[in-house]
Amino acid sequence: MSGTVLLVIGDDEERLRLRRALAGEGWRVIPAGTGHHARQMALRQDFDVAVVDNRLPDERGFQVISAVQKPEVATVALLRDEDTMDRIVGIELGADYYMRSPVNPRELVARVKQIFRKKSASSGREDGSPKIFVGDLEIDPEQVQVTKGGKEISLSRREFDLLCVLARRPGRVFERSALLRQVWGQDEYIDERTVNVYVQRLRTKLGDNSEKPKLIETVRGFGYRLVKPTS
Repeated sequence: MSGTVLLVIGDDEERLRLRRALAGEGWRVIPAGTGHHARQMALRQDFDVAVVDNRLPDERGFQVISAVQKPEVATVALLRDEDTMDRIVGIELGADYYMRSPVNPRELVARVKQIFRKKSASSGREDGSPKIFVGDLEIDPEQVQVTKGGKEISLSRREFDLLCVLARRPGRVFERSALLRQVWGQDEYIDERTVNVYVQRLRTKLGDNSEKPKLIETVRGFGYRLVKPTS
């Protein structure tokens, strides 16, 4: 299982320890000790997963996650128990996974393996998958691209996955718990409020009025649905 991991850890010893564990699985590891260094590496090299400690010498890890985020990149935020407010901010900025820091190398390896397995399975499902059309919204699962009215919309991987779930069944109401299972799976740091945050992010990026949404509707007491075009 090949792949490349951007590892952004401020502590030198911990970075070396985690780098050895990840490299031991055959993955290529790009190490960075600061947010500035991570941004430079992100501009120069491609990677599949970004593992970012929230406490870096020069900035918060979530700022780095926001900067390096792409639909094809999975992001893992490492948080300490006292980083409660940062966890909320991180969800808003779009981190995909959360783990407690300092993280056990075996647990991190297991998480990254899970990410690569999911990527592989998703790639297999999306290969040759037809595009999804809902009104002027066009979703290409194979290329991981979204356009609305002919204009390309930049989404994070989680935002893209959430939109795909809703768009494949326009008009159907999805409970928050169902969306949570389908898009996030099991994650101890994630709860149903995360779905609300991501729906709001999607509305903003798709130009949907959050006060009177015409694309992604809130069905009070149940969840959300993508409005089915009338014609």
